[in-house]
Amino acid sequence: MTSKTTSAPKDAPQAVPPLMARIAHVMASFGIAPLPRNYELLFEALNGNAGVAREIAALGKTPDQASLDAIALRHALPSHNVLAAGQAAGEAVRLLSEIARTAEENHRQRAATIQELEEIAARMSRDPVLGISDFSSDAVRLLSLVRDIIGSDRTAAARMGDLQSHLDGLRSGLSVSREALTHDPVTGLANHAALLSHLKPFFQEEAGETAALLLFRVEQLREFAETHPAGAAEKTLKRLAAIFRQSVKKNDFVARTGPDLFCLLLSDVDREIAVNIARRVAGRVAEKPFPFMDRELPAGFLTLTAGVSMSDSAKSPIMLYDQADQALAYAGETGIALRIYSAEVADRTGRTYRAGNAA
Repeated sequence: MTSKTTSAPKDAPQAVPPLMARIAHVMASFGIAPLPRNYELLFEALNGNAGVAREIAALGKTPDQASLDAIALRHALPSHNVLAAGQAAGEAVRLLSEIARTAEENHRQRAATIQELEEIAARMSRDPVLGISDFSSDAVRLLSLVRDIIGSDRTAAARMGDLQSHLDGLRSGLSVSREALTHDPVTGLANHAALLSHLKPFFQEEAGETAALLLFRVEQLREFAETHPAGAAEKTLKRLAAIFRQSVKKNDFVARTGPDLFCLLLSDVDREIAVNIARRVAGRVAEKPFPFMDRELPAGFLTLTAGVSMSDSAKSPIMLYDQADQALAYAGETGIALRIYSAEVADRTGRTYRAGNAA
């Protein structure tokens, strides 16, 4: 791998991050509200999820939020699983309210029945003959009350069963949501949202160590996978995930942030160590064959291009990720295997962005 290690100081002018700029442009063009969950939805669309991108485009200009949320829920995006869980919780609350109303009505009916029985008992105590003569009409009324109580009990039992089913579904959904919020479903690695959350401690005031973010693109993987049935690259991705896991220390962090993108977050390292690790990982990938459906991709078929950013050159988790993304784009455009984020990368990105806006 080839790299240049010039870094941009924190007070250097920052170019408009390309990924954030694209998301902002789409939001403005389509009239999409700048909500965090919409950011995640557009990140997914712009980061290679063609299905999500097509469905958003089909909504046209100024789509309503419910339609956007429906797309995200259909594709089980992490940021919207919480929304789904909230909807399930709302349904559970509605059922509880219905059960409470039924129980209250049932209580009133039981109280009325007890009062009727007490009145009948009092009349029979005062005048047994008259009480017995009136009992036939009282019995009809009591029978009606008892039937109402039995019916209410059955309704309450059925609603309790519905509530139990909904609560079981909610509990299961929350468990799935927690997993989906933080993990890629194919590889089991952390996802983009989990990575950003894991980056936050490095930007707190008391943070004393420098971290490196290594963003890798697996060359040829996306193009090759798209010419085959959905899920064809699953075995390949799992093998890649294993290589990335084996390439870092226990306290380092591995994530998959796109169809062909993997990240390593390395704690307490300098630029030289980060570059050496990136090269070592790339070497391991290049020297290994990979399973693909019922065959094998030969060694060297898949290669890595890397972009590296350092936490001392960024001011936030999103900026750190975007700087790695810029470095990766620079490496790809210039035909080199690795690039560290630098003032040169920022300047090139800024020129590219301005040229695109002027076009």
